[in-house]
Amino acid sequence: MSVPVAEVIASSTREIVAEVYAEAETPAFGSWVEIETDDGTVLYGLVSHAETGSVEPGRQAVALGADYDRDRIRREMPQILELVRTTVRAQVLAYWDGQARVDGRPHVRQTLPPRPAALHDRVRPCGPDAVAALAAPFDVLRTLARHPDPAVPADDLLAAVLRNLHAAHGGGDDGETILVEAGRALARLLDDDHERLQSILRRVR
Repeated sequence: MSVPVAEVIASSTREIVAEVYAEAETPAFGSWVEIETDDGTVLYGLVSHAETGSVEPGRQAVALGADYDRDRIRREMPQILELVRTTVRAQVLAYWDGQARVDGRPHVRQTLPPRPAALHDRVRPCGPDAVAALAAPFDVLRTLARHPDPAVPADDLLAAVLRNLHAAHGGGDDGETILVEAGRALARLLDDDHERLQSILRRVR
């Protein structure tokens, strides 16, 4: 597994909210993260929102001026950066309970897990193999298209999922093949709304 970049601070079977470690890079919108629970189950979440703000509720950060330099602030006034934090929200869309397919690959179930992640569980970015396993039968796309989070721009999130699937399959011919398969599945889910489908696919490139 990769190095943890965040820690769960709120959780349900449908989503997690995690605080990003100060030294870590914030997971990108539309990227996949994984959370291993105490019983060994791995939950897969799709990052749908990130925000940075004050650690104190109700207190807003103030501008530091045009001469602000992050490196200088870090050296001379590190306490300022300690007063802000970044959190991400990820929709939990799949999990793996250790079962394998006939071909030996992990049997990742593209549905909600039986239990949520625990508070303080570590959050790690998914590697290409884990992302590639979230392709066919494309039930993840069904959830995003038919039951979108009203607070999230669904089409942008769908485009990010397709883009990451393409990259996880190495780009090239394999990446194009998975894009075609995903595009066909998405067309059915969108009830052949070709204008919307083309809009999503344009954002993939």
